[in-house]
Amino acid sequence: IKRRKIRDKVPMTFVTAEPYIGHLGLGGVGDSKGLLESAMRDRHIKWICNAKTTKVEAGKMFVTELNDDGSVKKEHELPFDYAMMLPAFKGVDAVFGIEGLTNPRGFILIDPYQRNPRFQNIYS
Repeated sequence: IKRRKIRDKVPMTFVTAEPYIGHLGLGGVGDSKGLLESAMRDRHIKWICNAKTTKVEAGKMFVTELNDDGSVKKEHELPFDYAMMLPAFKGVDAVFGIEGLTNPRGFILIDPYQRNPRFQNIYS
């Protein structure tokens, strides 16, 4: 679309489960929030944070935006001709489901020192 010089005619919306743009799963890195919001504004890309996709139909994606407490803030119906979705991240299969080692998504549980509370010799 950039090469064809029609970028200004193609609306884009970035939908993420993260609480804000630039969170990056880390709570932000430096001024990642400000930098990414600025870059998206410059390119006229809208965003919806703290959201989940509830349904996809031909040419339509239904997204629920949530409040911090998990209650519904707003329902969005996003029309599209092209959409890209990334699957949710999950932990490594080798440790998935070990009681006290991983959370339900398979990620290692850690304390403030990056070690597992139950298995003190395991760090993440």
